[in-house]
Amino acid sequence: MPRKILFVNHTGQMGGAEVMLVTVAHHYRSDCHVVLFSDGPLRQKLLECGVSVSVLDSDKSMLTISRQGGWLDTLFSVPAVLRTAWSLAGVARHYDLLYPNSQKAAVITMLTGAFLRKPVIWYLHDILSAAHFSTLQRRVVVGLANYTTRWVLTNSQVSRNAFIASGGDENRISVAPCGVDSAPFDTVTETEVRNFRQELGLEEVPVIGLFGRITPWKGQHVLIEALTQLPDVHALIVGDSLFGEDVYKQELKELTTRLGLQDRIHWLGFRLDVPRLMRSVDIIVHCSTSPEPYGLVIVEAMLAKHIIIAADDGASRELLGDDYPFLVTPGEPEILTNAIVQVRSCNTEEKECLVERNLQRARTLFSPERMLSDIDRIVSQVG
Repeated sequence: MPRKILFVNHTGQMGGAEVMLVTVAHHYRSDCHVVLFSDGPLRQKLLECGVSVSVLDSDKSMLTISRQGGWLDTLFSVPAVLRTAWSLAGVARHYDLLYPNSQKAAVITMLTGAFLRKPVIWYLHDILSAAHFSTLQRRVVVGLANYTTRWVLTNSQVSRNAFIASGGDENRISVAPCGVDSAPFDTVTETEVRNFRQELGLEEVPVIGLFGRITPWKGQHVLIEALTQLPDVHALIVGDSLFGEDVYKQELKELTTRLGLQDRIHWLGFRLDVPRLMRSVDIIVHCSTSPEPYGLVIVEAMLAKHIIIAADDGASRELLGDDYPFLVTPGEPEILTNAIVQVRSCNTEEKECLVERNLQRARTLFSPERMLSDIDRIVSQVG
C-alpha cells in the first residue's frame, strides 16, 4: 500500500461527494493530506476528523466553468488549469498516490500525475452523459482518464456504464458504492424528534422532507407543486443553493408565495443535523429530474427508517431494488402527489415491513465498511 495519499477536491463546500471524502480521508488520516481549490465548511470538517488539509491558491475562473461549457470556455480555461496543475505538483511530489474526488479536481490531478509520473485513482461521482456534461468535456476527461489514471472508482453501476459509454477503459474501472454510517440515525431519540417538531409547530400535521442542494435538477419545484393537492401536508426543504444558483432558490420562494403555500413549506437551509431532521419527518421524497449518479439522500432515508418516494432514474433502482413500490416518474408533480397519498394509506404493518427491508438493504450494501474495503483493495493493487 502506498505510504502517502493526496486527496484533491475542487470545492470547500459540502455536498454528497464531500461527505464521502471526509469518510475516506479519515480512514487514511495517518498517511494522507487533502488539497482543496477553494475554502469552505469542508476544510473545518476534515480538521475536526484529524485530517491534514490545505487550500491551494488557484485561479477562480477555472472553478466557474459550467458543466455544459463549450469549446470556447474550455479553451479559455486551459492556462488556468495548467497553472493550477503545476502548483498542485509542488504538493503532490511528496505523495505516492493522487486521488481526485471531483470532476474539476480530476482534470488537474491527472495532469499533475502525468507531470510527476505518479499513480492516480479517480473516484468518479458523476454520470458522464449529455444530460450533465458537454461532449467536449466528456471527451477531455475520459481521454485524460484513459491515458493517466491507474484506476477509476465509481459510486454506482450507472456511473460506471456512462463512463464506459463515453469511451472509458472498461478494464480499469470498478464500483465502490458510497457508504453511509447508520450510527447518527440510530442515536436520534424520540425526545429530540418531539422537541424539533414542537419548535416548528408541526406536532399534529403530516410532514414531508426533501433534502439536498437547491438546484433545478434536484426538483424542489416538483414537491412544491405537488403540495397544492395535499392541503393538510407540510414540507421541510433542507439544503441551500451553491455555485451561483440563487436565482432558482428565489424562483422557488416566488412559486411558494404564488401558490399560497408559505405557511406549509419550511425552509431550513444548510444543516448539519440531517439525521435528526430526517427522523423527524413522516415521508422523505427524492425529486431529481435528471439521472442521479448515486442518491445519498436515498440511503440516508433508508437508515432514518422512513419510506422514501424516489425518482425512477439513475441509480435509484440500484439503491432501492427493482421491486421497490415507490419509484415514480421524475418531474411529474401529479404522480408524486399520488405516491404520497399511497404511502399515507399504507397500514402500519406494510410500512414497518418496507422500512425494515430498506434498513437491512442499506446496512448490508451501502455501509462505510464495504466502501472502504472496496477502496482499500484498489489502493493496494495500485500501490
